Amino acid sequence: MKIINDILAYCGIRITEEILKSLLAVPSFVLDGRLDETALRDKILKDKIGGPLDKMQVPGIYIFRHKETGAKYVGSSSQLGIRLYGNFSQRNGHRSIGKLIPLITKDKLSSFTLEIVPLHDNYEFRSEIVLEQYYLLDPSFTLNTVKVANNPSGSNAKPLYMYNRDKSILYYSSTQQKDFIVNLNIAHFTFNKHLKNGTYYLGKYHFTREPILTAKVEDISLLDLALMLEKDRVVYNKNKPVNSFSKSVLLEDINNSNTEIFFSIGKCVEYLRKKGLPANQKSLVKYINSGKVYHGFICKFVTSS
Repeated sequence: MKIINDILAYCGIRITEEILKSLLAVPSFVLDGRLDETALRDKILKDKIGGPLDKMQVPGIYIFRHKETGAKYVGSSSQLGIRLYGNFSQRNGHRSIGKLIPLITKDKLSSFTLEIVPLHDNYEFRSEIVLEQYYLLDPSFTLNTVKVANNPSGSNAKPLYMYNRDKSILYYSSTQQKDFIVNLNIAHFTFNKHLKNGTYYLGKYHFTREPILTAKVEDISLLDLALMLEKDRVVYNKNKPVNSFSKSVLLEDINNSNTEIFFSIGKCVEYLRKKGLPANQKSLVKYINSGKVYHGFICKFVTSS
């Protein structure tokens, strides 16, 4: 559930376990052995979901399965009638790209079954995108070349996942690589290097582009995860020279106990100055070392202990 919500955060979709269960329980219908019988196929589709020229279009998902290999493809559309008629006819402008269309062209439609899930009930979000993303996480859908539903940036979308070494625990994931940079202080060069070389970040974390469905999702806040990584960096980089101004800082508001992490003294000072406080780096370090309250905040360096 968390993986789906993380992936679809780019379009503002967030669902509950109950909603997902209700979507998975929606009845489907299957066309088997009829896909190459144009007249019969089109009549069934029109009766079930409407035709491509109908003003009212039904949203939903569709799953092509290759009978011989079992390879599958899932797609979704807010206009199922239009989308499926397009898949069946090259005259509708579909180029022979990806894996599905070339395979249909080579082996013919009679080599496939088609399962269709029409979604008539409306939510405050596009439910077909959620259902498509659920199936995209299933590794058996090998005919899909893009693994993000309603992909916001075409084939260039690059979801990123951070696991422990044996990939049994998922700590964080996002379709936006900048989230790793901004929220967790992991440089673009760093995670790309580990992705390329298959090495472990800080000796403990494994980056992948593909989700591991058997992994347990770690129940940890973004702040606690960022703090955990900072402590790991202290240990991992203990032999490297680090001055006080490059250390990360925890800032706790004494009035409401809200805590934030800053990945350098400079970022922390910048934050305080935006609040109209006369902060500077040397005085902040002084108050951190003394343990005294600084402009209404308790300030601490992040340490390994």
